[in-house]
Amino acid sequence: MLQQILKDMYIEPELLAELSDEQKQILFFKMREEQVRRWKEWNVKVEKQKIISGKKNGRNVNFKLDIGGNPWVWVMGEHKDDKSIEQILEEESLEVARKEAHKEAELKRLKEIEERKRIDEEERKKQKELKEEREKIAREKAALEEKARKIKEEEDRRKREEERRRREEEEVERQRKAKEEKERKERERVKQLEQKRQELRLKREKEEQDKQRHEKEQEALLKKLEEERLQKEKQAKEIKEQERQLQLQIEREKKENKQRDAKYEIEEKERTQEIFSTLQKKRRESKLEAEKNRDRIEQIWNVQLRKSKVADQDRSSWAQFARDTVRRSRISRDFEHFNVSDMMNHTRDRGPKPKNRMEAIDWYRDVELPKKAGFDLITNRPDTWMHGPMSRIEVESLLINKDEGTYLVRLSERIWGYTLSVKNKERTKHFLIDASLAGYQFFGTDQIIHRKLKDLVEYHTVSRLFLLLAHSVTPNP
Repeated sequence: MLQQILKDMYIEPELLAELSDEQKQILFFKMREEQVRRWKEWNVKVEKQKIISGKKNGRNVNFKLDIGGNPWVWVMGEHKDDKSIEQILEEESLEVARKEAHKEAELKRLKEIEERKRIDEEERKKQKELKEEREKIAREKAALEEKARKIKEEEDRRKREEERRRREEEEVERQRKAKEEKERKERERVKQLEQKRQELRLKREKEEQDKQRHEKEQEALLKKLEEERLQKEKQAKEIKEQERQLQLQIEREKKENKQRDAKYEIEEKERTQEIFSTLQKKRRESKLEAEKNRDRIEQIWNVQLRKSKVADQDRSSWAQFARDTVRRSRISRDFEHFNVSDMMNHTRDRGPKPKNRMEAIDWYRDVELPKKAGFDLITNRPDTWMHGPMSRIEVESLLINKDEGTYLVRLSERIWGYTLSVKNKERTKHFLIDASLAGYQFFGTDQIIHRKLKDLVEYHTVSRLFLLLAHSVTPNP
């Protein structure tokens, strides 16, 4: 399992959560050693490629050297004409603020231009309507004048016709008088003339009535035309007054636009200064935050450095313990369960970890059950501390009210092996037991390999070297 993690340089977050703090430290240092080893190999390979490529084309990179023979380096701010980083940042902030304020003012100005265009378009339409109204009034006035002229001509013609009729009547009257003189001679002719005179009288009365009615109609029409003329003149005056007011309004708007543009320029300058002040404030806050983060990172690094030194000491003690274990194995000459090739062949047909719970159960049934892992060989039943697959939450809820030192072993779904869960004062700790090799050991390096799972549990129960195991939890039937 450890070889696979070092090969991929990656560990699943769930698997990492299962590790204890000591196991995490061991894994961290092993991965760091692997990174250093790979970097050294890569560095040697790059140096060889540089030598080969330099021999092929003969090209080299020559750095400019200073008086002491070292590569010449220019540091910004050392020259008397160089600007300080504060000045550069201040200029950049001022430029950003100016651009932002100019952009806002430009957008506002464009909106005002669009509004003025809309108002001008409405005024043009209004002026066009007024012009059409004036032309219409002029046409109507000309029509009224033409109509008045025709009425006057009709009146003159009527007067001429009346004069002609008067002369005819006078002639008729004269003829009547002549006929009256002849009436005495001719009664029949007098009677006819009287009848004609009567007809003429009736006709004259009718014409008089028609004349009076026509005169009244003409007077009413002339009065109406005069009123319409006065009304049109009044409308024309109102239109001229509206044009004058419109012109005054346009001049006022031009004046207001000039004042508004001046106001916008002032607002743009104020906005520029405001944005510049905001950027300066943010830069100062970022600088303070960077200083705080630098101090915090330095503290974290010091803590990690102290932890790494402690881990180095632990590794040295564990290495000494491993050497002592190997020395005892040599003395007893019991190496059959520590064969490395057997350990590698044992995990060749499986993946680095179970894919799901069923695969872990199948692995236990096919590999561990034949070896009676977790079984009491006397009763041929599972040991009291042996449990099946359980989640971390289920285990912690089971051990929450138990005494300190209560433990259980459950089938792990993260690795090919088990998880030993122990209740202590603060919380429940979980330790991975790797069974992917030919024995059982806690996850990590420099760990003691046990031939049986029960041996590992009994070893730590008796020696209390690493754990405090008091009594186990019996699984529910």
